[in-house]
Amino acid sequence: MAEKFKTYFRRPLLRILVLLLFTSSWSCQQEKKGSNDELSTMWSSFLSDLAARDKVAFKNASGNVIRCYDCLENTPTEREYINRLRDTDSLWYETIYQDLIYITVDSFIAKDYDILFNKPFINLLRTNETIQLTDTIDDTITADILVTTTPPTLNFEGAQHSFTFIKTDAGWKITEVATIP
Repeated sequence: MAEKFKTYFRRPLLRILVLLLFTSSWSCQQEKKGSNDELSTMWSSFLSDLAARDKVAFKNASGNVIRCYDCLENTPTEREYINRLRDTDSLWYETIYQDLIYITVDSFIAKDYDILFNKPFINLLRTNETIQLTDTIDDTITADILVTTTPPTLNFEGAQHSFTFIKTDAGWKITEVATIP
């Protein structure tokens, strides 16, 4: 067994791969342990507002627009429109990802809020483990809250929902709801 282990690490590509996997695993664990109390408080407040169906609080906790791909396909009519766009518009990708994906908060609340934030989904967000990631780019502090909403199985890699918030003078503002993958 020890000889196989030594042979394994003599191969540079495998050695690099194992090192990357180990480093990636360690890095993710550090992010989980490094949870920020301010973010945890913000996330708890956000979930409480969702559970209370408080759309005014949601609007106050939102930026002017919310980036949300799922909002483009959450009804049969919307899915049909996006499929037609892909079939007929050579610039469909740019149209979706540079224009349509950005939804004003008022439109989000009117058309997407109740579909996306239903009771079973809110319960998943409240009970499942979260990972908090923060980043600073050009003096803008962002936080991503990742929640595994579909656990992996033998036939599916699982899925997470990601919620992106930007820190402003008025507090944290949600700017994106996304899914991974």
